[in-house]
Amino acid sequence: MNHAIFSTAGRLTRRDYALIIAALCGGASLLTFAAISLLLPLTYVTATLFFREMTLMFWILFFMGGALILASAAILLPLLAIPATVRRLHDIGRGSWLAFPLVLLSLIAFGLPVFFLFIFAALLEGINQSGSMVFFDSPEQLELILGSFVLGYFILCFVTLFIMSVYGAWIFLKKGMSTANCYGDVPAEEQIPSVRAAYFSGQGTIDRAHFVFRTLIVIAAAGVIVPTLGQSVLYPAAAILKSLGAAPMGTDFFALLIGGMIYPLAALPLVLRRLRTLGRSRYEALVVFAALLPNLLSAAATARFLGSLDRLTEDAVGDAIIEEFITIGTANDSLFIALWLLCALLSLIGVVRLLKADEENAEANAMA
Repeated sequence: MNHAIFSTAGRLTRRDYALIIAALCGGASLLTFAAISLLLPLTYVTATLFFREMTLMFWILFFMGGALILASAAILLPLLAIPATVRRLHDIGRGSWLAFPLVLLSLIAFGLPVFFLFIFAALLEGINQSGSMVFFDSPEQLELILGSFVLGYFILCFVTLFIMSVYGAWIFLKKGMSTANCYGDVPAEEQIPSVRAAYFSGQGTIDRAHFVFRTLIVIAAAGVIVPTLGQSVLYPAAAILKSLGAAPMGTDFFALLIGGMIYPLAALPLVLRRLRTLGRSRYEALVVFAALLPNLLSAAATARFLGSLDRLTEDAVGDAIIEEFITIGTANDSLFIALWLLCALLSLIGVVRLLKADEENAEANAMA
């Protein structure tokens, strides 16, 4: 397998192109997961230190920050896929300029931050105490501009989605030329082991390059499969148990959220193989995945809150439930944020140790 993800020289087969795109998606998923996980404690610290209305600003900063992280991933991912796409085009005898739809897709994604800025401006207008508009002349103007932008943007997104569907099918399904062309010889495909042996076995050793590449592919697949299973299997089962009184309040929502919180655990077999390669204890995997602990705790708290919403018919009880959930700045909150930062630091240390350069003997014995 050719791991030169960002090279534009030579040619790339359909299989290797698909694997590289999967690795890029896995990298984007993992970085987005890490960024959003760090966003909550950093937003908490910012809101409590620099704003008087810390609860309001915390939620504004958190949602806007999360939206910008997602938008950044949507903008960068198509651009990062251009080198591999150029090589795939070379394999079918086409020039590099045909990678331009990826640039178009990235430009479309630039509309997301603009939309979020409109929402942010609307929120600021809503909390403005002076009674006068700050960014717009009137509420009607805000409504007209925002509505026109959303309508035009969604039409553009629909057209782009159609173009990319046709383009993607052509890129992935078109056979490469069976002979050498002006871009190079016919690319040779490295024979890879079975899916189980390559991605889900904790036995044997694995070098750093294969570890990183295969981990990103597993993360990409798990980021889709695990949350989908949670929504389609665990959530209905938990909802049935809750309706029968066999599960506590919020269990169904926890089942709905859990998949999106634990999917990086799919890389555990590869982590264990990497630790074996480096001659370290398998229990060090607990350090690598430490950052998942506060995510699970926050999912449990969110599920408990969502499960209690049926009590909102009682005004006093409902107000108390909502206020308790959204208010920040308590001693328990501070302890939780400290735990979150500690777990994040432990995971960072664990990942850095996994990426240590291979010893010469480990490199020689690593599995392909």
